[in-house]
Amino acid sequence: MNIGIMGGSFNPIHSGHIVFADAFRRQCALDSCYVVPASISPFKLTEKNAEDIHRVNMLLLACEELQNTYVSTIELERGGISYTIDTVLAFMDMFPNDKLFLLIGEDQAIQFTKWKDWKKIVANVQLCIVARKHHEQNTDSIDDALSLNNTYSKPIWLDIPVIDISSSLIRSHLEHGNDIHGLVPLQVEMYIHSYSLYNE
Repeated sequence: MNIGIMGGSFNPIHSGHIVFADAFRRQCALDSCYVVPASISPFKLTEKNAEDIHRVNMLLLACEELQNTYVSTIELERGGISYTIDTVLAFMDMFPNDKLFLLIGEDQAIQFTKWKDWKKIVANVQLCIVARKHHEQNTDSIDDALSLNNTYSKPIWLDIPVIDISSSLIRSHLEHGNDIHGLVPLQVEMYIHSYSLYNE
């Protein structure tokens, strides 16, 4: 089977994440896709997250309508800084006979060689990348770097329109009392307002 891993802070999950997860599942023919909220992202050590229970609940609400898409709390249960290699190794243990696909953003791909044990990651998963604004400029250089010049499979670039939404934008809107309708799934919007998340 093809097993997808989509990690992130999801602070909160937004409508772009939903598009990415759906395209990831369809374009990579995934049998299952696991959305994995980070305990502490090594690249966002100073970012204040909503409580874990709220991030998980928002993910569960958002994933309800996504086919074969599930929330994994493996990184929250492990605690501490969430390194992708640890999650990949855990999924390899859970799915020893299956092919793993890992979804990252183009901005993450550019810095991927700074990730902990990044060569071990690309040796054990098929990398998939969500393109951002500079896709055409970065594709070849990223492909060469992350495949170690064809030592490993080149990344798969998902065919998705550029979506200019971020969790930081949503948090900023909420902090300033601005509307977030359409930026997050409706169920998530209702949840955020019911618990007054990100108002401070």
